[in-house]
Amino acid sequence: MDAAQLARLHEVRPFPAVSIIMPTHRARPERQQDRIRLKVLLDEARQRLAGYELDHGVADEVMRNLEKAAEQVDFERTAEALVLFAAYGGETHAFVLPGVTVSERVIIDDTFATRDLLAMLERTWNYYVLVLSEQPTRLFAGEGERCAEVSNALFPLNLADTVPEEQGGPTAANRVQNRIQEDRRQQFVRQIDRNLTELLKRGSRPVIAVGVQRALTYLRENSNGMLRDALIGTVEGGYEKATPAEIARLVAPVLHEEIARVREEALAGIDDARSGRRFAAGLEECWELAHQGRVQHLLVEDTFFAPSRTHEGRLQVMSADGPAENGSAPAPAEIGVNEEATDAAFRGKFVNDAVDDLIETVLRNDGRATFVPDGSLTDHARVAAILRY
Repeated sequence: MDAAQLARLHEVRPFPAVSIIMPTHRARPERQQDRIRLKVLLDEARQRLAGYELDHGVADEVMRNLEKAAEQVDFERTAEALVLFAAYGGETHAFVLPGVTVSERVIIDDTFATRDLLAMLERTWNYYVLVLSEQPTRLFAGEGERCAEVSNALFPLNLADTVPEEQGGPTAANRVQNRIQEDRRQQFVRQIDRNLTELLKRGSRPVIAVGVQRALTYLRENSNGMLRDALIGTVEGGYEKATPAEIARLVAPVLHEEIARVREEALAGIDDARSGRRFAAGLEECWELAHQGRVQHLLVEDTFFAPSRTHEGRLQVMSADGPAENGSAPAPAEIGVNEEATDAAFRGKFVNDAVDDLIETVLRNDGRATFVPDGSLTDHARVAAILRY
């Protein structure tokens, strides 16, 4: 999953495009209930589709595609959330989302509900883990909870092959010999720095260094430029023989701490924006400014979603006791997704989740979106924007 794929998933499709979103569990006994909950949500989607006036066979095909997506799920390998997408024409997608808090819902619209995938991308960083050792130094490329060793012309790297022991010899005085070995290690670390810098030039990503204290000290003292800037943390210890899975678990706390720091930094930016009068809060105001291309950085609470209506270019959020309850679209017998409502309280076209559409608008205009913990934006109606001007 990357930003380009996410953008394709959010493109408008022939109605209906169905999204099923549900929390899942990693451990028993809670995990045993996930299959049952998914079946309930599939039944809900079937009933909802039956209520729309669709061309013959469309609802049946979309349900078959949705069931195919469900068949892709291995409930022995779930994480914190599950997202299924299906549309007419054989389109089907299934995503397991680690580290994302979601609300259970079925959404039927002309786009897929992608905001939770964006939240996953925000927490699923691509990164490097540099495991320092003289025999050899290994490099791992990680993506979220997955990790694989890099094997190419640059890594792994051995001290003996990189800096041959040509100077000195067995007759050299101990002090001279120690100085020679010290120089070799410094040259070795500088070569590690050069090799990793070459990879970082091809695609920047954070780096975590793993090794004994002396090796980490050598790295800090002899690295420069891109590697020093990319280094977000270290783990002390001898892990030169660790497996990729062990490495991923080892560095997870460092990643989580850095992700939390980035989110805190985003929240801290609100104060500067307010003092500079480049700040907006509340869904309706942020919506209007986003469509004007003025939102540079959007901050949204993790589980905030809002069924709404658009009317004459303005957004009208529907109350919790209105036609859209708990984040799902209202039943088609109440209000059609593509219909104009005549009720004076809810005029305009129905939007399943205005937050999802708001995020997509900001990204389409080259802005950023950051999810922050629930409760972080209580004073700002759960969504805030740092403006370009």
